[in-house]
Amino acid sequence: MVNEVSQILVSSAPQVVLVVTCLWILLLAAASKGLARHSAFASTIVGLFLSFLLIVLSWGRSVSAPMIRLDHFSLSFQALTVIGALLTILLSWEFLRDEGLMGRLAEYCALLLLACVGAMFLVSATDLVTLFLSLDTLSLALYVLAGYASHRPYPTEAALKYLLLGAMASAFLAYGIAFLYGATGTTDIFQIATGLKDPSVYGSIGAGLFLIGLFFKIAFVPFHQWAPDVYEGSVTPVAAFMTTVPKVAALGAFFRVFSVALEETSVGRLSTEVLVLVSFLTMTLGNLSALPQTSVKRMLAYSSIAHAGYMALALLSKTKEAAVALFFYGLSYTLMTVGAFAVTQMVEEKGGRPATWQELTGLAYRDSVLGFCMAIFMAGLTGIPFTAGFWAKVIVFKVALEAQYVGLVVVAVLNTVVSAYYYLRIVWSLYETRNPSSAKEIRLWSGVKALILLCALWVLILGIVPALVLNLPNLALF
Repeated sequence: MVNEVSQILVSSAPQVVLVVTCLWILLLAAASKGLARHSAFASTIVGLFLSFLLIVLSWGRSVSAPMIRLDHFSLSFQALTVIGALLTILLSWEFLRDEGLMGRLAEYCALLLLACVGAMFLVSATDLVTLFLSLDTLSLALYVLAGYASHRPYPTEAALKYLLLGAMASAFLAYGIAFLYGATGTTDIFQIATGLKDPSVYGSIGAGLFLIGLFFKIAFVPFHQWAPDVYEGSVTPVAAFMTTVPKVAALGAFFRVFSVALEETSVGRLSTEVLVLVSFLTMTLGNLSALPQTSVKRMLAYSSIAHAGYMALALLSKTKEAAVALFFYGLSYTLMTVGAFAVTQMVEEKGGRPATWQELTGLAYRDSVLGFCMAIFMAGLTGIPFTAGFWAKVIVFKVALEAQYVGLVVVAVLNTVVSAYYYLRIVWSLYETRNPSSAKEIRLWSGVKALILLCALWVLILGIVPALVLNLPNLALF
């Protein structure tokens, strides 16, 4: 018993740091009657940095604790989760200050840390019960974050939609786990694979319900309709977080379950066929739905759906190379999407009305740095060479081709061409005219601007030297 507890503590040390930081922030806020805003903000950043440091120091270690596992795969996605949370909190300070939303900053930071903890346990889970609890921890924090500016109509509507539909998805997930337990007598993903060797009606039903629950969390078609409304309605830093960290973490968890529990079984083969169809629909409908959008946040929401379809190509391969491809795509996508949301929040009106792409007209002439960075993000999301997005798509398409999904790769390439229209439309607007009638004043946020520049720099660095990440050793499940 003592040995098991020590294994759990060792394998979850980065999460423990974030939980302690969360409790410290809440105690600090209660003791100071909500006045310790700078302390809450600084504590959040310090906690995230310490957690990231523990992840780096744990590299090369493999610990199998009950229900969770510390390996290179989980450490890599945990690091990605912490990076996404750090970018989000750094985006938030100036935005929340100017929007008059600093009154509950401690709660905001605590919820962000709890969401990060849920995402980190999610990618480490080797048991469906742990996976469910992690996903619900992540989701519950996001429900509240979506409605953070509750005095405004958009966040309240977003939070309500997310809560109702998310609860339904959690119910599907719970029923799926129950059926899988009934079919196999276990919730351990390694033992489920053995239990599903023989065809089982309960196993098929369980896998189907389980996949529906995960499809909703990732925003795969046809379980995607909530995403544009929720992302557009949430305050912009929260939207940037929800578009990246939960999606990438859920895809990482999906990869582990799909590669272990459903490998080489009749249920797994059926699930693979379903995922092929879902990938096709997700990337196609995501891109087609993004074409007519005028709101930048809504366009980025549909874009995120399409990118989930691209990342699903890596799920189909179930190899070490596919794990590397999924991680690299997740990292590139996080940097580009957070950067694009950050530029958007600097031009949107005070009060939360989403910015339209016409309002970005001439941005490059009003602020050359912001215009250039936004162009880099749009080029990366398109997949243009010398950006991280180019290599992300190349390696994902490569592992899909090696897995004999040629037709799906052709569809993905055609969808990339379609996406170029709405991404490059933004770039065209940035450099369209020097004196646009729709031009609006840019918010003078030096911290956010520096963060945007940092994201753009790394998008270019990974586009020129992708080996910095692709050569990470032993990014494998076992």
